[in-house]
Amino acid sequence: MGRRHLGRFAAMGAALLGAGLFLPARAQDPDDQKRGVARISLMNGEVSVRRGDSGDWVAGVINAPLLTDDRISTGPNSRAEVQFDSSNMLRIGGNAEIRLADIEYNRYQTELAKGTMTFRVLRASGANMEVDTPSVSVRPAKVGIFRISVNENGETEVMSRAGDLEIFTPRGSQWISAGQMMVARGTSADPEFQIVGARPADDWDRWNEQRDQHFMQSQSDRYVDPGNSGIYGTEDLDSYGVWSEVPNYGPVWRPTVGADWAPYRAGRWVWEDWYGWTWVSYDPWGWAPYHYGRWFFDAGFGWCWYPGARGYRHFWSPALVGWFGYGGGVGFGFGFGNVGWVPLAPFETFHPWWGRGFYGGGNFGRNINITNVNITNTYRNARIGNGVSGMAAGDFREGRYNSVGRVSGEQMRSAGLVRGQMPIGPTSRNLSFSNRAASFTPRTAENTRFFTHQTPAANQRIPFSQQQRAMGGGPAAESGRSAEIANRPQANGSRPQGASPSTGAVQAARPGQNGASGGGWRRFGEPASGNGANGFRNPATENSRPSQAPGTGGWQRFGTPNASRNPPAGNAPRTNSAPAQRNYNAPAQRSTPSYSAPRGGGGNGASRASGGGTSSSSKGRR
Repeated sequence: MGRRHLGRFAAMGAALLGAGLFLPARAQDPDDQKRGVARISLMNGEVSVRRGDSGDWVAGVINAPLLTDDRISTGPNSRAEVQFDSSNMLRIGGNAEIRLADIEYNRYQTELAKGTMTFRVLRASGANMEVDTPSVSVRPAKVGIFRISVNENGETEVMSRAGDLEIFTPRGSQWISAGQMMVARGTSADPEFQIVGARPADDWDRWNEQRDQHFMQSQSDRYVDPGNSGIYGTEDLDSYGVWSEVPNYGPVWRPTVGADWAPYRAGRWVWEDWYGWTWVSYDPWGWAPYHYGRWFFDAGFGWCWYPGARGYRHFWSPALVGWFGYGGGVGFGFGFGNVGWVPLAPFETFHPWWGRGFYGGGNFGRNINITNVNITNTYRNARIGNGVSGMAAGDFREGRYNSVGRVSGEQMRSAGLVRGQMPIGPTSRNLSFSNRAASFTPRTAENTRFFTHQTPAANQRIPFSQQQRAMGGGPAAESGRSAEIANRPQANGSRPQGASPSTGAVQAARPGQNGASGGGWRRFGEPASGNGANGFRNPATENSRPSQAPGTGGWQRFGTPNASRNPPAGNAPRTNSAPAQRNYNAPAQRSTPSYSAPRGGGGNGASRASGGGTSSSSKGRR
C-alpha cells in the first residue's frame, strides 16, 4: 500500500484521537480481569508446563501463556522466568515446581512445592502478591527481591535481598527486612521459626541481578511506558529491532526481519481455556506485539508495530487478527476447506472471539457469524503481498503448522469473514506450545498442601474434554453443561465454585518434633526470649545486629505480639485476630538490588497476631 493511502488512514486515526473519539483496541471485559495471563519470559534447560484444564504435561516455550492452575516444573540445572506484568515476576531454579494458584488482574498467588524461586517486585504497582509454601505464606510489602526455598523435608527458607515482607501462619505473622532470613519448620498449623542473617549471594542471586538489569535498562520502556499502559514484555524488543517515529503514529517498533517476513506467521494457534484460539509466537520478542497494539506496513519502513494510543490502559488479547475462511470443501464444521487470518491495522474494528458472550453460559458454538466478503476491501493489511496467512482447516485443527503460508488475492475474493467465535473445535494437539514433548514430568505428591493466607478466587478451569465436546457442536455436548460445571471435579482436584476451602494440618510432624518449642525454635506468636536477638531489626534505627548462626537457639512460635519490638517502618503492629487489610502498593521509585550479606543475625522487632489463613489442597490428576 502506498504512502498516500497510509497517510490517509493515519490522518483519519489521528483526527479521531485528537477529537477524543479513539479508544484502545479493546475495552477490558470484567470477566477477563478474573482470568489473568502470565507468560514464560525466559527458560534454560528442561521446563515443562502442566495445563490446569487437561492435566497434560507439555513442553514449555518462551512466550507460552500461563493461566490459573497451571504448573511449571524445571529439570536439574534448569531455570525459568515467569512474568505477570511489567512489575512482578518470579524466577525458578532447577528441580523446582510451582503452581499458579490464582492469576487475576493485579492479583498473583503462587504455590512453591519444592526448589528455589526468587520473587521480584521491580517497580511500584498496586498488585497483591502471595507465595504459599507447605508451612507459611509470604507477602511482599513493596519493591524488593525475595528468595524462597522449600527443601525435601518441607522446610521453608525465606530471604529478603531487598525490601520488606510479611510471613503468615494461622497463629500469627512475622516481618523480615533486607538482609534477613527466616527458617520455618513443622506443620503449617503451628510452625516454629528462626530469624537469622541471610546467606551471602551466590550464582543464583547474581543471575537474578543480571535479569533485573535486563528489565531496568530497557530502552523500549521510554516508548511504551509499561507501568501505566499495562503492556508488558516490551524489554525483549530492544535486541531485535528499532524504534522509529512515523508521521501520525509517533513511536513504532520495526523488527529486524527478512523481506518475506509477516506478522502472525512464525508460530502456532494454541487452545486456551476461556480465551480460545491464542497465538504463541516463535519469535523471541513475540509477546507484546501479538497481544497488544496493531501492525501496519509502510513502504519506507516495512512492517511496524504500533503499541496504541498513549495515555490509555491497554489490555491483553489472545491475538489481534481478523479471521476468515476460504476455498471449497468443508473444514470440520467450518464450512471452508481453509482458515486464514490477517493482522489488524490501527483503527480497524476488532471482533473478539472469547469471553462470556462466546464461551460461558452454554454458548459454545452458538455465536458464529460468517459473511462472504472481499477481504482486501475490509482489512488494510490484506492488500500487502505477504500480509495474509492461512492453512488447511484440517491442519489447523491437528496442529500441523508447517503448512502455514500466504493466501492469494484470488482466494480472498470469495472468502467468508468471521465475526466472533471461530467455528473450529480443538483437539488435544492444540494444547501444546510446540511440536516437542515435555522432557521433564515430575512425580508430584498428590497430597501436598499449602498454607494460604488469602483463599484464591473460585475461577474455575473448565476441563478440556468438556470444552472439546461443546465446541464440537451437537445437542449432547450442550445439554447438561451447567450441571457438569457445578458438580464435576476440576483437573487439579479443586472443588467446584462455592465449595468450602479445605482446612487442617498439611503434613505430619517430623521425628523428634513433638509440638513443643525446643532446641531454640520458637512458635509463631510466642514472645522472643532473652534480649530479643531473634526478633527482627528496625532498619530505620539499627545499623548492625549481633551475630547469630542458624541452629544456635532463638527458635520461636508465631502468635503473641511483643510490644517492645517494631515492624518495618510504616507498618503498625496488629493485635486483632482477623487478617489485616493492608495496602501492598510499592513506593514510586525502583529499588536498587543489594546482595551484600548482613553483618549480624539478630535485631529487635515483634511478631504480630493474625488469623484467617487456610490450608488449600494442591492435588491434581496425572
